[in-house]
Amino acid sequence: MAIPISTSRSYLFQAVTTSRERSDDLQRQLATGQRSDTYGGLGLERRQLIEFTAEISQINGYQRGIDQANVRIDVLNETLTQVRDIVSKMRTNALDTNFEVDTEGRTLFQNSAYASFQDVATILNTEAGGRYIYSGRQVLEKPVEPPQTLLEGQGGQDGFFAVADQRREADLGADLRGRVALTQPSASEVNLAEDGTHPFGFKITAVNSSLTGVTVTGPAGAPSALNLDVAANTAVDGESLTISLTLPDGSSRDVKLTARSGAPTEAGEFQIGATADATASNILAALDTEILRQADTELKAASAFAAADNFFNFDDANPTQRVAGPPYNSATGLVDATEADTVFWYQGEISSDDPRQSQTVKVDDYISVEYGARANEEALRTALQNLAVASYDTYNTGDTNAQDRYDAVRERVTSNLSKAPNRQSIDHLLAEVSAASSVIASTSERHESHNSLLTQYSEDIRNADIYEVSAQILDLQTRLQATYQSMATLSQLSLVNYI
Repeated sequence: MAIPISTSRSYLFQAVTTSRERSDDLQRQLATGQRSDTYGGLGLERRQLIEFTAEISQINGYQRGIDQANVRIDVLNETLTQVRDIVSKMRTNALDTNFEVDTEGRTLFQNSAYASFQDVATILNTEAGGRYIYSGRQVLEKPVEPPQTLLEGQGGQDGFFAVADQRREADLGADLRGRVALTQPSASEVNLAEDGTHPFGFKITAVNSSLTGVTVTGPAGAPSALNLDVAANTAVDGESLTISLTLPDGSSRDVKLTARSGAPTEAGEFQIGATADATASNILAALDTEILRQADTELKAASAFAAADNFFNFDDANPTQRVAGPPYNSATGLVDATEADTVFWYQGEISSDDPRQSQTVKVDDYISVEYGARANEEALRTALQNLAVASYDTYNTGDTNAQDRYDAVRERVTSNLSKAPNRQSIDHLLAEVSAASSVIASTSERHESHNSLLTQYSEDIRNADIYEVSAQILDLQTRLQATYQSMATLSQLSLVNYI
């Protein structure tokens, strides 16, 4: 059956229209490099592209979180390294036994400790992106009070130095003997007793005697006491008596008395008298001298460290403590400090959970990295405490006990700033930060690799092959030209021409 000319023309016009639309689309692909400007134009591959795009968007979200966390972790790592270096330097300086006092009664080690305290306190107030990194979750709260305020107080609030002064009074007592009393119940007896049940001063914990003819009773009771009874004047030159005393910081020291047949030549010696009563009196005098010396050296040092622990080491369950008073030299207890009377050095988040958990970043569907920090963590607090104590005292070169007291502080600082089992160190913090950084770095590297692969897949679906498009355009132009020629021929056809 013959096809009518009108039908042929209609078919050709439709073919031309379709070819023009196809040509326009190919021209667009050539200009934009995109197969389609809508997902619908991609056919069955559109679903795959949508999935790839969503996954790329999710990876980019993780990467933004990683970038922000990396800034804070880098700052955290840098500042912890600075604190570690300061602590290491102070530990080395503390080993220096040189005792030279300036015009203000301070040693070179003390001046260095004061400057280091300011440095550490300032470092712990470091910001990163407008967030304080040592405040835990309270990132908008500056965690540490200004160094001078912290030590010296302000506006009616006592700083550490005032709290330490009050603690020293409480530990020494009114007679400066460390809250113990020496008496003679009888001419042949010597009694040493704590002056009450309280946390201050010396605590009598043990006694060991090799003195022949001397009967030792105790220590026993609450408050603790011991009694020496020179029952017979039979002590021998070189025999000794050792009394163990516990100090406020938990350390202990021994008071040793050694019997001499002649006049004493060294500290801690007593002369065996002509009678038991005389020997008892000599023991009393020697013990009293040693108690006063220990109180002026070891007890004063221990008192400062105990005050530092009460001042710096606090949490929700254990508030800052200070001596109940005045009067302080006869105090019998500690009380909770208040913001009205005491500077609270740490103003950041106080929580019992792991400080690292205070800041987290989700770096993958199933991976979250913890990298928070708080200035009141053990290692950082220990650094501040010891630098504060090292800065505290003053010395007089005319004081015969001054260097011994200085050495007692210096030795404790050395010990406290050294690494020890079951005690957090700054290296522990750095190791945890390094572990977090490592997880983030490996995850980020994996994201970058996966993102690159997904991007390539997406581009393969989305992008047009320019060479193929160009070939299709040329082919389409050829066919259009042929169609136009056909249409031109058909337009000239008539019944007369056909016949």
